[in-house]
Amino acid sequence: MRKDKTAYLERVQAQIEKAEGINIMVPDDTGFFSLDDDLIPRVRSLMEETLELTRELGDLYDAESLEAPLEEAGAEDDFLREIGAAISSELATREVSNLAFVVRAQVMEPFEALVAAMSSRYVWVVVSHADTGLRRVSRGLLTLETAIREYEGLPPAERRWSDLKDSLETRRLYAQFRRAILRSDQNPAEDQASRLRAAVNRIAILRDLKIYPFLRIDDRVSIRRLQKRIQAWLDRPSEEALKEEEGRQLWSDLVSFAELLGQINNREDLREHDRKTVARLHRVLFEARQPPPRILPSHLADLELLLGRDEDLDRIALNPNQFAVEDLRQPLERVQSQLNRSFAPIEESLTSLL
Repeated sequence: MRKDKTAYLERVQAQIEKAEGINIMVPDDTGFFSLDDDLIPRVRSLMEETLELTRELGDLYDAESLEAPLEEAGAEDDFLREIGAAISSELATREVSNLAFVVRAQVMEPFEALVAAMSSRYVWVVVSHADTGLRRVSRGLLTLETAIREYEGLPPAERRWSDLKDSLETRRLYAQFRRAILRSDQNPAEDQASRLRAAVNRIAILRDLKIYPFLRIDDRVSIRRLQKRIQAWLDRPSEEALKEEEGRQLWSDLVSFAELLGQINNREDLREHDRKTVARLHRVLFEARQPPPRILPSHLADLELLLGRDEDLDRIALNPNQFAVEDLRQPLERVQSQLNRSFAPIEESLTSLL
């Protein structure tokens, strides 16, 4: 790893530690609170430094993707291998550069809002933008650190980022993808090429979403590899021998991958969130003296927070007018039992089949 890159990685690590040392605590049971005199200036300074750091990192990896000249090669196979290596290297550096750009854009929005709000007297607005900016700095730099270390061949840092809103959104996206794949798998009338073409389009849509750069690195690697495998299969001439058999194997891997996405439910932040949400729903629906006559908007709001946890609950949440309150009893009690059961922690990231 070049000396200048090591220095940049150390700056990223220092910024992460700074962010971890800032804690914005706002009590939710009172309209009055006070702030340390230097809290907001510290957050503003952290955001400014992050904006500059991500700009420099983007420029660094952008420039590197243009360097990598091909060495002279004698044999044609050697030359083709070097072309492949150069393309792979450029794509990897471009991904780091793009991620730095995304992180910068994510931080820029609350930074500009914070600067504007600081000239007003609305302290709640200032705190809100500072809190958003702090979370985006932490999340973005942790993701960027992981990407840089992965590209440079370094072991991952012993860090952990958990943002409940991101976890819930990621689970919803994974559940949508899983349902689409499994629905297609149960449709015998759909031919193999159409299934795989639709799947690669769904993956492309997933990769275009704003949250994609902040998914776990292992998940993103698996998704990217799967997309490349499907696209390569689709691009091959249809008369090639073994293509049909390879297509069946590819679809089987895709179905297994879609089912593996359910592992996100093993994250402790989601388990704790779901445990509380399910208990609240069960209490309101089945422990009250007078149960509600139908699924109300407040119940639906809680069910939507559980999307991706359980297929039966998802079915009700997505079509609430087709179900009665009593239809929720069995799935809620089943999920409640699962969540209350002790379990051995397992690896949260997806196991790559690819």
